[in-house]
Amino acid sequence: MKDFMHNYFKNSMVFKLTIGFLVGFLSLSAQFSVPAAAEEDTTDRLFTIRDIKVDETASQASKAREAALASAEMQAYQKLLRKLVQEDGRARLPELSVAEVQSLITAIEVVEEQSSSRRYLATLNIRFEPGLVSQFLADHNVPHVLSTGQGILVLHGHRRGLSEILWESDPVVAEARNQVDWVNRIRQYVFARGEIRERAAVTFREVQALSVPQAQEVAKLYGVRDALLIASDWRYSSYGPVLDYHYLSTDGGMEGTGQITDMPDEAAAIAAMYEAVLEAIDTSWRSQLLVDTGVEGEMEMLVPTTSLDILTDVEARLDDVSLVRNVRILQVGLPFSKIAFAYTGREEQLVLSLQYAGLTLGYYGRDRILTPRAEGN
Repeated sequence: MKDFMHNYFKNSMVFKLTIGFLVGFLSLSAQFSVPAAAEEDTTDRLFTIRDIKVDETASQASKAREAALASAEMQAYQKLLRKLVQEDGRARLPELSVAEVQSLITAIEVVEEQSSSRRYLATLNIRFEPGLVSQFLADHNVPHVLSTGQGILVLHGHRRGLSEILWESDPVVAEARNQVDWVNRIRQYVFARGEIRERAAVTFREVQALSVPQAQEVAKLYGVRDALLIASDWRYSSYGPVLDYHYLSTDGGMEGTGQITDMPDEAAAIAAMYEAVLEAIDTSWRSQLLVDTGVEGEMEMLVPTTSLDILTDVEARLDDVSLVRNVRILQVGLPFSKIAFAYTGREEQLVLSLQYAGLTLGYYGRDRILTPRAEGN
């Protein structure tokens, strides 16, 4: 090891820097191996549908409960398909009976329940068996996602006339948010609490302008790297009320605009906007998480390492890429280090997944090079 270090580094300053690199790698190397429990948690989250609410009435309490459970199971199945499979794939699947759906379920958790002589109300979590669901989808040649996306902070700035709503408590926005299923999604959505430091970090005008740096600063307070910025404006036109909106997801730079009309009220319009934005993001994420599991590869690449922080950042981002495994450090140096990893799927799927993790895979001469995208870009 000493000979290697002596031959590789020609002066003491570079030698000391490299020692610092190696010490950092030793402390971070455990992150390359994901514990089995963490993998199980991810799988459980992906195949569990939460907060299914049922309310059934029948001639007897037992019959009301039986009808409620059957309803919950079918609701959960539809939500699972919407979570795992693209729309065109869902259209190719056959209709399943209640008994067939029940055969895919391994557990039902009763979060809350109430019953009377004829009525049964409950909130349930329903877990599906990953292997059985995957086999069912494979039998019909329908690809599905194998992992969940990263957490993301939601910042919504809403204008109603002269009112500018971001941190303020607003019953209409709150009602709209409660109408939407934020839980059973590919992404894990987080909402800011509106603490003083958050209010100081980003303003209504900055959210309306879809300002990325300020939003990412607030996201860091919640242990996530990126934010979903939504700017909306409720106005009245000659044709009736209209909700205009514009959104930006900072991780992949996904951006879009839209308009909601013909809704009974403002809350319904905002809820419809949320659904449209979340479905667009879910569809985009499913496209990069849908994996051709029959294709695998391995790749070596350079990483710019003018400081330990850059390589640490690349390491953390690779840990978020579900297609990547077995990351190895082959060489440490200035201005480049070299790493290698194995991956599942086609190379274009890998490139897209890396992009969503904030990494750009390109060429440096004949070598591949992996660089982190600067925040705000």
